[in-house]
Amino acid sequence: YIPSFKIYGSVAGFYDYGPPGCAIKQNLTQAWRQHFVLEENMLEVECPAVTPEVVLKASGHVDRFTDFMVTDEKTGDCYRADHLLEAAIEAALEDTKNPLSPEARKVSCYVLR
Repeated sequence: YIPSFKIYGSVAGFYDYGPPGCAIKQNLTQAWRQHFVLEENMLEVECPAVTPEVVLKASGHVDRFTDFMVTDEKTGDCYRADHLLEAAIEAALEDTKNPLSPEARKVSCYVLR
């Protein structure tokens, strides 16, 4: 696979598949259909992969959802800040060499709920 629109600088999250990628995707789709549609009697629906901004605005996603992103200064990789904080809190809770105080443990567990 290669990034879509590569000659124009690419767009994050979009990829073009070559023949092997197309075959793998087709095999996965067929296995999914076999299980869910034929064996579980579920209905198949196909929707657009990209949602227009007006739909996201009307549903409240634009106004109510904000995922703060942080960039690793060494690698340039972007991460959701809440995921990094959750991972750091979980690591602190599991650290047996430097255990948290009972109060810090209580607060950490509350934050992870």
